[in-house]
Parts: sequence; structure tokens; C-alpha cells
Amino acid sequence: MALVFEHVSYTYAPLTKRQVKEGQSPLWALNDISFSIEDGEFLAIAGHTGSGKSTLVLHLNGVLEPTKGRVLWNGQDLSDKKVANLARGDIGIVFQYPEHQLFAATVYEDVAFGPRNLGLSAEEVEARVKAALELVELDYEDFKDRSPFELSGGQQRRVAFAGVLAMKPTTLVLDEPVAGLDPASRNDFLAFIDRLHKKHGITLVMVSHNMNDIARLADRVLVLDRGEIALAGTPEEVFSHAIELREIGLGVPHAQRMANELRELGVPLEEGLYSPESLADRLAMLLENR
Repeated sequence: MALVFEHVSYTYAPLTKRQVKEGQSPLWALNDISFSIEDGEFLAIAGHTGSGKSTLVLHLNGVLEPTKGRVLWNGQDLSDKKVANLARGDIGIVFQYPEHQLFAATVYEDVAFGPRNLGLSAEEVEARVKAALELVELDYEDFKDRSPFELSGGQQRRVAFAGVLAMKPTTLVLDEPVAGLDPASRNDFLAFIDRLHKKHGITLVMVSHNMNDIARLADRVLVLDRGEIALAGTPEEVFSHAIELREIGLGVPHAQRMANELRELGVPLEEGLYSPESLADRLAMLLENR
């Protein structure tokens, strides 16, 4: 169990002593958050702007310290600066539009930047760059000497991912990883993320408000609303709360919405058909048995 949140609350504006005496309450960006991230799982964190997603992400490797509660990494408190520094080598965070952080003249130099800062030998740096580019499915010989600024948007994003993966994290945190990509690149990138998780066993945390993407990829879902956990569970469990999700402004995946509408029209469909594949399989079965 790599990461555990224990009753974590956070405010960007702590109260003064006078405000405390007057009985005022803080404005919590996070309020009493408790959950764990299991090794090897794919956890999705959903919520709209202002729900607390970004604040939670900054607690994952100790960038922010809880106002109350604690975050444990492998049993150690991330409020300890030494522990936080170690955790940042183990937990890689990729923020929105990571390609905006590309800066070097070649793909090799960009991906090598992090490992070089670790003081590794030239041989180890090269090995890490090769391995990272392989993980993001870019050919080393073809891409190493190319300018990252001459690549497609999807390729640039893969190079940015490679720069994080070159640090050899066991957990990768993705903040809206397909934001800004065209539909084809989006589908391609989501498939890549799925392979990264399933083939290489990396623990993945994906922040998103797109319930279709979450239905496609996640093992477990955490839904935030106004700094609190509104829903948590498997996709099937979370998506069964259609009314609550709609009130939060998230809705349900398109496939489940269609299944619900067909059910209202009398088609005998069970609950939990939240992916296009599961709905298509069930409809095909019904047609075969007519």
C-alpha cells in the first residue's frame, strides 16, 4: 500500500488566532479525505473545477502538507521533508499540457534532464532514456536527435511522459492527460495509458472529469465535490449513482446513459453496462436470443 490519506483537510487561508477565537470556520479546499492507493491499481479521481482535485494531487508527493490529518507513503509521513524528497522520485506527476514544459534542443536531452540531475553516469542516463522512450512507444534511434518542437502534439506529450518515466517512478499521476488532443490522438493516447498500466504494472492515478475515459480505464473511482469525497468504489458502483453524479454535474458514461434509456423503453438490460463493449455484447446477446 504505497499511499494512504488519513483524514486530510487543507485550507489555503488558515485562520488567524482572532478568527479562531471568534469561532470562524476555515474554507476547506479538502475536508476530511481518507482513502488509499493500492500498488498496481488504476485509480481515477473525478470532479469539476473547484472540487479539490488539483489540491489533492499536490498532496500525493508532499508538495502541499495537510492542515489536518496526514499522508503516508510506504508508512512514512510525507510532512517529513526527507520522506517527501524520496517520494518525489517514486511518484511522478504529469500535469496538464506537459508538452509546454519541453525545453531542450533534442528529445534525448529533454528526457535525460531528470536522470542527469540525479548525478547518474552517462551510461545509466542513456539506458534510462532508451527505456523511457520504449515505455512511451517512441523508437529511440528515430526520435533521440529530433527536436521535440517538430513533433506532433501526441508525440510531444509522449516525450514529456518519458521525461517523468526516466526517473523510474512506481506511481504515475496524470492530471487530465488527454486535454487539448484531437479525437484520434485522444483515443490513441488513452490506449497507450492503458497499455502502460497493464503491460508494465505502473500504479496510475488519473485526474479527469470525463466519465467515458474513466469507465474505459479505471479499476476504482474517487469522486470529489467541494473538497469532500462524494462517491468512491468500482466504476460499476460509482456509476450506479446516476442521480448523485448528475447533481454534481458529472453525469454517467454515454454507454450507461444509452442503456438506461433502452431500459426505460422496455429492453431487458441489467445495471452496470457502462462501457461501449459491455453494452454492445449484451445487445448482441439479446438479438441472438430473439
